[in-house]
Amino acid sequence: MPTPTFTARCTSYRKIAHDVYEFTLATPQGFSFQAGQFVMFQVPLVESRSDVQGRAFSIASAPSEPELLFVAKIKQGGRAGRWISEVLTVGDDVLFQGPLGNFTLAPKAQEQQLLFLATCSGVAPLRSHIVEALHQGDTRPMDLVFCVRKDEDLFWADQLSALAQAHANLHLHLTLSQPSSSWKGHTGHVQDVAEEVIGNLAERSIYVCGGPEMVKAVRIRALEQWKIPKERVHSEDYV
Repeated sequence: MPTPTFTARCTSYRKIAHDVYEFTLATPQGFSFQAGQFVMFQVPLVESRSDVQGRAFSIASAPSEPELLFVAKIKQGGRAGRWISEVLTVGDDVLFQGPLGNFTLAPKAQEQQLLFLATCSGVAPLRSHIVEALHQGDTRPMDLVFCVRKDEDLFWADQLSALAQAHANLHLHLTLSQPSSSWKGHTGHVQDVAEEVIGNLAERSIYVCGGPEMVKAVRIRALEQWKIPKERVHSEDYV
């Protein structure tokens, strides 16, 4: 059965960090998804709108939220990056196919303690996981380690902090890999920070999203050093 195509109107759009944009779409009638899934946007070439190619974007909103939220780290000169930074605006109609993917949370009975690891826009599906789980009354211990490169790359810090303050079972750990001298938070890679703040990780189930090299490094450490069973290491990467 082919994946359905939907048209959705852009309802908000803003730059939220260095080369990072956030936008929302009105949820089209008949569209539903599970937390952690993605859609395939039909992205036109800036110079030739009839030249269209698919680009995958994780849904950052939870199914319980009223609109579809997306975040994008712009790659200079890229098709999707130019479309988002030069073309997309409030009121535009956007075509996408979906939902797609199976990067979804396992049932509570199978996994008791959760660790979410993300770099940059890889936090999108993890935000969806966390917001939906908390909305459903999930009380499992959850830690989110969210890393960006520099201070000016950080986004969603306030909303994620507020979410953690409102739910005792959620703990947020922000980290920078190339911090300024004024940064007071964690520094280093997500896997190193996870070891530092949590310690024994053998009982955790891991959900990791980011660049391919980061995801590969985390998976290797989780399996070989943290001794986490393969079925409890869930990952998705982006190019």
